[in-house]
Amino acid sequence: MTIGIDFVGSNFATGTKTYAINFCNTLKNLELNQNIKIFVCKNYLNQISPAKNKDSKIEYIVKSNLLSLPLFRIFWMQFIFPFELKILGIKKIYSPKGISPLITKFLNIKTVLCLHSNLPWVNFNFLPGNKYKNIITTKLSEISIYNCDILIVDSYYAKSEIAKILNLTQKKIEVVYLNISHKFYSPNRENKFVNNFNYKCKYILSVMSCVKYHNIINLLIAFKMLIKEIKLDIKLVLILQILDKNYFLEIKDFIFKNFEKNQIFIFTNLESDKLPEFYNHAELYTFTSYIEVFGLTSLEAMSQNTPVAISNRSALTEINGDAALYYDPDNLDQIKNSFKKILLNENLKKNLIASGSKRVMQFNANDNIKKTISIIESLT
Repeated sequence: MTIGIDFVGSNFATGTKTYAINFCNTLKNLELNQNIKIFVCKNYLNQISPAKNKDSKIEYIVKSNLLSLPLFRIFWMQFIFPFELKILGIKKIYSPKGISPLITKFLNIKTVLCLHSNLPWVNFNFLPGNKYKNIITTKLSEISIYNCDILIVDSYYAKSEIAKILNLTQKKIEVVYLNISHKFYSPNRENKFVNNFNYKCKYILSVMSCVKYHNIINLLIAFKMLIKEIKLDIKLVLILQILDKNYFLEIKDFIFKNFEKNQIFIFTNLESDKLPEFYNHAELYTFTSYIEVFGLTSLEAMSQNTPVAISNRSALTEINGDAALYYDPDNLDQIKNSFKKILLNENLKKNLIASGSKRVMQFNANDNIKKTISIIESLT
């Protein structure tokens, strides 16, 4: 029997795209029991390494880049894709974008849905973008959740939360942790730098989407408090994926009014292959988010021997364990003091780096994707 995987998605550097690319590049190295047909837009292919085995069970079904656009993608997914599956004889489909075709049950096709965010049900007002579009996509996602045979989420925190909110049975929900890209470990990795940045300067790093629930203004205020209190020439580097343009303008205005030139560096929509060197040279990594069902960037930082100070909200304590220093993201003194402790206490810094190196090894790409494929195969 053939498994179908729907990785048709946005070409922007979103977490869902990162997940899809990592999944494909790991899957090609695994021994598979069944044939797998992966649906992708053409512009994904340049980031997916081909399988080395000529007898690979993986086949890519390449779709037009027009499907990178949300309206085209939703129309294709709901009205064309199900019949493509039927014609190809695919009876099991994995959809990792929180939305799946709604008529698959009528076509005798089993669905495994993966949900990477509970935000629409936890705090709808934090969603970036058009309100009416968000209402439609949230409703489609909710129907997809009730319609699917198995729901995969990224953490036990996420499982408990979504089960309670949508009144789902626990048996329907499986937990599969995320994992960082192979590029963070590869011994043959090419060191890629941004030309207009001095990596030798001391800096605190944060990598995140530019959305209100990531609490960036509080991070800036805490950093301002820090540089007033300690005599240390240190910068703050923000690497942002711009999802909320109005919030981004608010951030830029706040920086203009409160900081001198070259105290804050912002890089937007940066290619992911440039991230490892930013992590590697940072004094510490921080993430001030309120709402996360996983939080991948702290593990990326740990993989590059960077100490982590992070919010104590949602799933972040589950994922980072004892390998991070935690703070209340609404307590500016706690945020500032966590930075201060790491910057001024060499023993703490070394301990966090050692703990982080061990922690990140618990999120093994091969194991996590094997578990996902096993869940899909278990459907009868």
